[in-house]
Amino acid sequence: MQANCIKNLLDLKDVIVKNIKNLKDKVEIYIELPVKEHICPSCGCSTTNIHDYYTQTIKDIPIYFKPTYLIFRKRRYVCKHCGKKFFEQNDLLARYARRTTRLTGFVINELRNLVSQSDVSKKANVSPSVISKTLPYLAVSNSTLPRVLCIDEFKGNTGNYKYQVALINGETYEVVDILECRQKHFLCEYFKKFPKEQLDNVQYFVTDLWETYKDIAFTYFRKAKIVADHFHFARYVCNAVNDIRIAVQKKLPKDERKYFKHSRKLLLSRQCNLKSDEQKDELSYILINYSEDLRIAYREKEELLDIIHSTDSFETKSKSFSEWVKRNLESPVEKLRDCAKTYQHWYTEIKNSLEVPYSNGATEGFNNKIKVLKRVSFGMRSFKNFKARILLLNR
Repeated sequence: MQANCIKNLLDLKDVIVKNIKNLKDKVEIYIELPVKEHICPSCGCSTTNIHDYYTQTIKDIPIYFKPTYLIFRKRRYVCKHCGKKFFEQNDLLARYARRTTRLTGFVINELRNLVSQSDVSKKANVSPSVISKTLPYLAVSNSTLPRVLCIDEFKGNTGNYKYQVALINGETYEVVDILECRQKHFLCEYFKKFPKEQLDNVQYFVTDLWETYKDIAFTYFRKAKIVADHFHFARYVCNAVNDIRIAVQKKLPKDERKYFKHSRKLLLSRQCNLKSDEQKDELSYILINYSEDLRIAYREKEELLDIIHSTDSFETKSKSFSEWVKRNLESPVEKLRDCAKTYQHWYTEIKNSLEVPYSNGATEGFNNKIKVLKRVSFGMRSFKNFKARILLLNR
């Protein structure tokens, strides 16, 4: 009864626990397997004849925060027909391995967290090189493409390239794949591998306002609607407001410049999100007293954001956006004219974004996880290892 309780506690099934030593710096568990009939790998005859024993030390999952070892007394059987000698079969470890399969699973499970490989190696009592050799097997590319494909780059600084690309499922927010390079020829080579049925399965291609991604969508996803991400096109008008604010700030006296510098957050915030009367009064004072261009840019920024977040029908939002672009193409403010020209160039893609609820929000959120992973790992040189860590974070 007691032996069964110990086996259940240690999760060692079909194993005989002979002894346990809880030493100062490690835990040793002495085990062996029950005698059973084995099939000779040479002639196929069955045998229960034991030739000799061999004791092997195996690394296992830590217990009591101490390195744990299984002292495995292995039997070597001998076939009475052909004389072949062979070790007994077991489910504890793979062939030629010196650590249990469940320790490998423990390491992989720990790598799902935002921790460094060195921390995992210390916790699991394995060398960092063992983890580095395991990770490439986990960097598996997806063979299918989702209905809504979101694409965005992030600064990985790994492998031979500065920027890597994340492909995300826009409906389930799962990582589809991580690409090593954002260059056009590399993306073309990647998407060429997919059959036409998979490429046609993509109905929405969500991207930022980068021409390369647009060209890729036109080339490979001919049945998909290209959707411009809300954040990436809305920030153009926000940047216009901020650029005008900086220009006004440079012309102010030194004492007043310091006060005006703190208005950045106030000008970039939504007016509907201002809660206190003090903030509203301060905003009105800035817009009335400092610059007419700043007042116009702020008004146009608010109108565009109202269109994006509106719950009106697509036709109403589309008409409002068209009027916004047309009006600002003739605006007296140069920054707003430049912004409107950009929106005119991406007119169809932005209108598509007003029709569907998909965006790169999940991709941007996952990019933050990648930044944390980079920071705790102090950077990663191998792209395959980096890709495996990113994929594990999402599984």
